[in-house]
Amino acid sequence: MIKVSILGYGKMGKEIEKIAIREGMSIVAKIDNEDDWSSQYNAFKTSDVAIEFSTPATVVQNLSRCFEAGIPVVCGTTGWTKVEKDIIEKCAKTSNSMVYGSNFSIGANIFFKINEVMAELMNKQSQYDVMIEETHHIAKKDAPSGTAISIANIILNQIDRKKDWKLDDNSDESSINVIAHRLGDETGTHSVKYESDADCITLCHKAYNRAIFAQGAVRAARWLTKNTGIHQFSEIFLHV
Repeated sequence: MIKVSILGYGKMGKEIEKIAIREGMSIVAKIDNEDDWSSQYNAFKTSDVAIEFSTPATVVQNLSRCFEAGIPVVCGTTGWTKVEKDIIEKCAKTSNSMVYGSNFSIGANIFFKINEVMAELMNKQSQYDVMIEETHHIAKKDAPSGTAISIANIILNQIDRKKDWKLDDNSDESSINVIAHRLGDETGTHSVKYESDADCITLCHKAYNRAIFAQGAVRAARWLTKNTGIHQFSEIFLHV
């Protein structure tokens, strides 16, 4: 039986717990604050894998503790891209393993692939401008979402006329305008719109509930107990 620690025991953590148990895994620790770390650290060290869905403020320390303890970790928290290089280097230096990503939904990762093809087609169609719009629940702390940033980077890699992305700013033709909404209990909707003077093409992915992210994370955790290294979920989602 795979022993799992859950780091971040909010709505996502509880959804992960439910699905992991249903998949026959054992939850050995549920850590949401420093008191939990103190009282459950010994149990945490018995984990085969940790699943981390906390906050941008706590994710780096949580990952560091996994690396120091030699616990492979699946990380779905976003908002830490500025220190991504340092985190990956630390994971490699400690010979640990990690799967991380901006979105653990299988459908969203298919959406990434569709956007890659679409952006490649649009590279030579300069009559179209592109924008990204995303909506999440009001408690989400980072904006734009990690998924929106991933989509923007996919487009930037394919469309030569676009050089960067900007939040809520369409003043620069060389930038992708990213609009972020925080409303109610919205799970997550992302749309990419290509618009010309004559027509408009819109691609959209809408998550109905958090279970799709939890399912992907649990599948990645099971995969990580049998595979080593540092991987983005978008690279392995077809294999988990």
